[in-house]
Parts: sequence; structure tokens; C-alpha cells
Amino acid sequence: MPPTTYARTVLRAALGQARKWRLVADNVAALVDPPRHRTKEIQPLTPEQARTLIQHAKEHRLGALVSVGTAVGLRLGEALGLRWQDVELDAGVLSVRQALERSGGDGAARRALVIERRSLLARLKATTKRSPERKVRREELEAVRKRWRELRTTVHFVEPKSARSRRTIRLPQVVIGALKAHRTRQLEERLAAGGGWADSGLVFTTAEGTPLDARNVTREFQPMLKAAGVPRVRFHDLRHTAATLLLSQGVDPRTIMETLGHSQISLTLNTYSHVLPALRLEAAAKLDAVFSG
Repeated sequence: MPPTTYARTVLRAALGQARKWRLVADNVAALVDPPRHRTKEIQPLTPEQARTLIQHAKEHRLGALVSVGTAVGLRLGEALGLRWQDVELDAGVLSVRQALERSGGDGAARRALVIERRSLLARLKATTKRSPERKVRREELEAVRKRWRELRTTVHFVEPKSARSRRTIRLPQVVIGALKAHRTRQLEERLAAGGGWADSGLVFTTAEGTPLDARNVTREFQPMLKAAGVPRVRFHDLRHTAATLLLSQGVDPRTIMETLGHSQISLTLNTYSHVLPALRLEAAAKLDAVFSG
């Protein structure tokens, strides 16, 4: 839900309760038209592109993460919060029980500090090495950096988005194989790190065992797409790819809803309505085959 829509929803509910308590004469939020929201166009990969990406990513340390996103449709935060105790490779299932999230900090204040830092860097660069002003600029720059560090966001684990987001998913063989290879690679990294390994129990970690940052995953993901010759998409579009491929293979929408962790089946159908016309044609063709036989 967009922030403006969410704000209106919360305000409308609050004023509605206030009206019941006769604290206000009317719910003015209910009289205002909701803000128009343009849904971002979904950009799923084609089956050929998805196969190419998974094949190319096999040797990359994030290859299993890409496989989980493409073939299972986990949200990035859900994948980064996945623990080995949540995965049963022999049974071929994984359970979503938590997500990794970055939050905190004052975004507006951080952006202002970034702008100020750039300005100070430009002014520092314009001063000569022996200029007395250079020392002042360095002190100002360090003060800005200190304030920026105080506003840093933090990474922590959170509950899944909704009750349906807590789910158990059956894994295809391509994901099982990728996770087995990834587990072997992680054990090798653990041995190489020695006493410096942080035993987080997570499936996807840095080379030192600490949680992966979603921003760093995004930075590494784009070069992977380019190297594989696959169109530039967001990591979240892998989730759309998984849903689109399942629909195109005739998997029923309720199963897809449960796999993706959607709260309502209408969300699944509305989000991926672009796939439905082809399915309707296929359904009509199957009916023709029944009645013509």
C-alpha cells in the first residue's frame, strides 16, 4: 500500500472512532477521495531468461539466493532471514518464519547530511593543501560524518508481513540442488574464516557468516543480470517471475497465493491478471477438445 493511501486509511479509521465517541462532528477523511495510485508495471522474466539466469548464477555465491527468488518467489527479506533450521532438503521443503529488515534512522535528515557532505567535499577539493581553511573543512566534514553515523539504519529480524506469510513451501529440484551446493560452499567459507566466523545460522550470509544486507545484494544482482545477458530487472521481479511461470503452467491461483504468502486470493489474481487472458484461451481450447471428442 502506498504511504499516502496508508496514511488516509489510518486517519479515516481514527476519525471514525472519534466520531463514535462524539469527539468530532464528522469524519472528514471519509469525504476526501483517495489518492490516485499508479501500479508499477510488472517485469517478469520469460522462461528462457529465467533458465539462463539460474544457469549462469550457479557458480556465483549468491546463485542459490537467485534460485530461491526465481523458482519459489520468496521476498528478498524473507530469503535473507531464512535459517538452515527452516530448510529440510531431504523432504524438499522450506518454511518462512522470519524476515530480515533494515529500518530506523531519519531519512530526511540523512538526505540533508548527504547533500551537506557533498558540498563540503567540493569545497575541500577547491582548497590548496597548505590553506588554513583546509583543516576547518576537514573538521566540518568529520562532524557531518559523525552525525550521519548516529542516524544509521539497523538490520534486524521481524515477523513475516502477515499470518499467511508464515508458510511452508515445496521446493523444486532446481532449488534443492542449488541449496545443497550453497551449503557446501558456506561450509568451506566457514572453515576459511576460522574463529572469525559469526554463527548466525542463516542460509545466506557474508563470507564471515554475518547477515547479508539487501542493498549489497542489489548491487551484486545487477552485474549478474548483465553478465547473463538478461534484461535489467529488480530482485523483486524474480518473485513476479515465479508467480507468472506458475500461472502459465496451469497451477491454480490458490496454490500460488499460498506459495507467495499473499493475504487474499484477489491480490494474486489482480497482480497477475496480465497472464489470465492466455489461460482463458487455453481453457477454451481444452473445452473444445472435450466437446469435439
